[in-house]
Amino acid sequence: MSVKICSIQPDDLSKLSQFLITGFNAKPGAEFAKLDVLAWKYLDPVGEADYSRCFVAVDAGQIVACIGLSKTRLVVNPPPRLIAASHGFDWLSANRDIATGLMVSQRADQCADIQLGIGGTAKAVKIRERSGFTIAPSVPEYCRIIRPRYFFQSPGPVATWKGLAKIAREYGRWLQHPRQKPGAPIELRRVESFGDEVTQIVNACQMPEVHTLRTPELLNHFLRYPRKNITGWHILQNGRVRGFALLSVVHDENFRTGKIADCFLDCLDVELWHAALHALTNQLREQTADLVVCYGTTPWMADALTRNGFYCQRLLPFAVRDPKKLLPENASFYLTHLEADHAYL
Repeated sequence: MSVKICSIQPDDLSKLSQFLITGFNAKPGAEFAKLDVLAWKYLDPVGEADYSRCFVAVDAGQIVACIGLSKTRLVVNPPPRLIAASHGFDWLSANRDIATGLMVSQRADQCADIQLGIGGTAKAVKIRERSGFTIAPSVPEYCRIIRPRYFFQSPGPVATWKGLAKIAREYGRWLQHPRQKPGAPIELRRVESFGDEVTQIVNACQMPEVHTLRTPELLNHFLRYPRKNITGWHILQNGRVRGFALLSVVHDENFRTGKIADCFLDCLDVELWHAALHALTNQLREQTADLVVCYGTTPWMADALTRNGFYCQRLLPFAVRDPKKLLPENASFYLTHLEADHAYL
């Protein structure tokens, strides 16, 4: 076997689509593997220096392994410094050929100093552990039910009783964590594209947690998602732009999941974050989401979510590979659905 590792090319997308659908046992026409989505994921500009966002292993003209790459920079304060980082996804090898899968993974690792891993299967978590990743505190995903129909996903008396039981449980959560009315006046304004205000807000915040860099180019890339279900917003207080956000609504067979895919303010005032998340949740309600999810990886974010009636529904595994020891010891992170492919799937 003579395997060649190379960057994905436009002419390879059709082969890659079929490879992903077959390898992940997905339905024909699965969203993540459609040609326009693949072209957007791997070829649409994101503002970083030119680099490949997908590596494939090719043998005898056929794709036998692949990995997608979400490259970013980590912001570490204080003092402000940037570290090249990446998050892999769409990682797959044919016929359980782990060696070839590791080859494309190692090629992707050469593109950044630090590798991140959020979520993934139990097998992927084990592979990370064997590849030098350090297991970090899990990423809590918070949830709030907007429309009770979410609990009735299938017809029949059994589903009805289960749905009623879930509604009773949700009511118990509401009593335990009642929603608090925000005190800060907040207004949302939809934007078709972002500009210099993004850099100004990020620089003003000086967040002590490690976080991925937001740029206008990156946010505008998400607004170009082919299904147009990702929207951009300015967060205003008394007419002044205090932050920005990305919202998405992902359709499943039976319900619609609203995601606060990203939210970034120019300060860490919990009152302001509480008000911003309240307004963003209401906006997703207007977009007919059945439930809203958001990561809460910092104490102030978890506090703001809890005040809005969210609860932690699951913990996602999180791992970091930092061979050069560039991150502070026991670094804490602010993470959102903006990372990798979490915002639109």
